[in-house]
Amino acid sequence: MRIQNPRVSYQHPFKALMLSVSIITALTGVAAAQPGGLSVQPSITSAMAAKSVMLSVARAGQRLVAVGERGFIVVSEDNGGSWRQVRSPVSMTLVKVRFLDDLEGWAVGHAGVVLHSRDGGLNWDKQLDGVLAADIELQEAKQVAEAARDAEKAQERLAQAQQLVDDGPDKPFLDLLFVDARNGIVVGAYGLAFVTHDGGLTWQSMRSRIDNPSGLHLYSIERVGTDLFIAGEQGTLLRSSDEGKTFESLASPYEGTTFGLQSTNAGSILAFGLRGKAFESKDRGDTWQRLDTLQPVTLTSGLRLEDGSVLLADESGRVLRFQQGSTKASVLKITQPSYFTGMAQAANGSLIISSARGMLSSADAVESPEQINE
Repeated sequence: MRIQNPRVSYQHPFKALMLSVSIITALTGVAAAQPGGLSVQPSITSAMAAKSVMLSVARAGQRLVAVGERGFIVVSEDNGGSWRQVRSPVSMTLVKVRFLDDLEGWAVGHAGVVLHSRDGGLNWDKQLDGVLAADIELQEAKQVAEAARDAEKAQERLAQAQQLVDDGPDKPFLDLLFVDARNGIVVGAYGLAFVTHDGGLTWQSMRSRIDNPSGLHLYSIERVGTDLFIAGEQGTLLRSSDEGKTFESLASPYEGTTFGLQSTNAGSILAFGLRGKAFESKDRGDTWQRLDTLQPVTLTSGLRLEDGSVLLADESGRVLRFQQGSTKASVLKITQPSYFTGMAQAANGSLIISSARGMLSSADAVESPEQINE
């Protein structure tokens, strides 16, 4: 497959938008506290929804689904040519959306919310929020304390769990991964990590399974073969080889924050983040090779292409392409760059980008769209 005519243009004109607090909080893992508890008001209806700050986009069969600030969820039935808002049960910023198949999808965001769709993104239900998550963490910490051999460590976890309850629902989830319709993991700020084995009906804390004693922010989770990887701030890099039962720390190639992980068709994994740092591992994260991103600009999202190449987007509006086997990027020409936050491929091969200025689309981004595999 070959990228051709990689020109991205706005579907709708939009005036210049300053860097939004929504983006800053999404990338730093810090959300504003909400006195009085979690708001459960649905998102407002707005004609500007698709032109607002959108933070993630995914493909659900022939449909595209994007999420962003104020709980906005928009869908496109014509490969990004037009967008319409669908009802969202929450009004806080949604950070990430992923679909397991044409129908089953989940979205996560501020205040610890997890949303679920069974119909390709047209309707959504809230499965988890920060209040419930904190209570789950506290109850599990109490159970651990009662049976713990290490009393000091157990009391430390109990204190952390109580603090989570006392703080209220002020901490966002930042990424999610479902390996099938029943088994999924969500990760987020301050080391938050929860797992479900029934499609999101119930959740359990994963804090005791993850080597993250300082509670560093967890920004990304990805699957490569039978391995699961989690990456976060200050060089946090974790791997599970037992379907998420336990995670071990890996030697990180970079001490700075990693905002994203992206698997490749060749079975390798890319880690990317601050200052344009990007690395590839072909041996399950044991060793890493530096990738040349040409400029020290923070990388925000990745997308795998069917031919084995990978796209990485950055906060300046560049889209980089790494051919399979290459360690140096080529740059796609973007006519109106913005703060890019996510990418997906439409059914016709168009490159779809979520950004600070809303949803963007290209007319002829990828050849042989029928072969594209998200």
